[in-house]
Amino acid sequence: MPPVSPVLPVSAPTAAQPVKRGRRRYLRWLIPVVAVVVVAGVVGTILLTHRASASSTPTTVTREVQASMVTMTQSVSASGTIEPQQQADLSFSSSGTVTAVNVAVGDQVAAGQSLATIDTTDLQSSVDSAQAAVDAAQSDYDTAVATGVSARITAAKSTLATKQNALTNAQSALAAGTMTAPFDGTVAQVSMAVGDSVGSGAGSGGQGAGGGNYSGGSSSSSDVITVISTNLYAVSTSVGASDVTQISKGQAVLVTPNGSSTPLDGTVTSVGVIASSSTSSGASFPVTVDITDPQQGLYAGVTASISIITSSRQVLAVPTAAITMAQGQASVQLVTGTTTTTTAVTTGEASNSQTEITSGLQEGDTVQITMLVGGNASNNPGAFSSLFPGGNGTRRPSGNFTPGADFSFQPGGGGYGGYGGYPGADQGGNGAGAGAQPGGTATGGR
Repeated sequence: MPPVSPVLPVSAPTAAQPVKRGRRRYLRWLIPVVAVVVVAGVVGTILLTHRASASSTPTTVTREVQASMVTMTQSVSASGTIEPQQQADLSFSSSGTVTAVNVAVGDQVAAGQSLATIDTTDLQSSVDSAQAAVDAAQSDYDTAVATGVSARITAAKSTLATKQNALTNAQSALAAGTMTAPFDGTVAQVSMAVGDSVGSGAGSGGQGAGGGNYSGGSSSSSDVITVISTNLYAVSTSVGASDVTQISKGQAVLVTPNGSSTPLDGTVTSVGVIASSSTSSGASFPVTVDITDPQQGLYAGVTASISIITSSRQVLAVPTAAITMAQGQASVQLVTGTTTTTTAVTTGEASNSQTEITSGLQEGDTVQITMLVGGNASNNPGAFSSLFPGGNGTRRPSGNFTPGADFSFQPGGGGYGGYGGYPGADQGGNGAGAGAQPGGTATGGR
């Protein structure tokens, strides 16, 4: 029987040993990573749950304000273009060749200052000839008077008058050979040069945007020097037929130039009675406003928003947010010491987040405003965001709720949707006088 070979134990290849050790190292770093991910997911879920819970759970906040006397205004808003109150487009009425141009664009000039001249040789000759004719006519008249013949005297007198008129015209033409500034102002345009032949018509005058008179020449020539008043500006605008009946000369106006946040005071100087344009949407009537505030830095041609104050009166008012309506009855929460009671009030006009109180409160009475913050403010009827325009319902007022402070309540102010009108609020109003900003009626005052 052949010998049986011994069976050797089977073992894994030597190359497999490193593979097993690599798998163990992989598991050692994978397990902590998985643990971190799990923990992060749990924490994130908790935070999201907490945030969702917080956002869905509003918090009640109360503020106290005093009923105060404020200036409530009504206004008509429009837009227009800033123009100089005076503008003179000057040209030579006498014919000639330009011999001098004494100014450039931007130069400040005084009334009567020489701006340009033309060659006056021919003009002076005309004056000399006219003067000689007058002298001769005067001599003839003196001779006629000496004869005592009335018919001869009458004829000589008529001739003398004609010659004197001719001399006056020649002297005027000579004077027109020098162009002068009709008022203090700034040179806005110079379109003539030395050597130009100018003048072919008679001079004429006109008015600036604000109604100011000026004198100047006009001719078929394009050679012109324009002078404008740079310390006096006006705004030309137009209003609809429904608004023009509320506007009259002398009414106060707030003018806010484009790019500026500071309104300037103005006054209505003219209201058109004939429509400047008419479309299917209605007629428009021209209105001119003179700016009365200091006007440094203004430029002709800039657009501006204007608010024409059509009425202004002192009223007792509280923020509209303090008023609650139930079954047609308005009421407020009146604070007396530590007690708060529901008190019926009668309301008047409402203007830009304030409401007039005609009965039920006295000046200085304290009322409470209740609001909900946190959560979806738009779904909370008591939140300021639903009562003040422009707010987001979640911002806290940055200003103090001071009784008697300026109440402008401009829409879009920081805080609770227009609550920024209180002193210190981040985008509040300007107080008295700023209560009639362009865009409609507003309130302001102390």
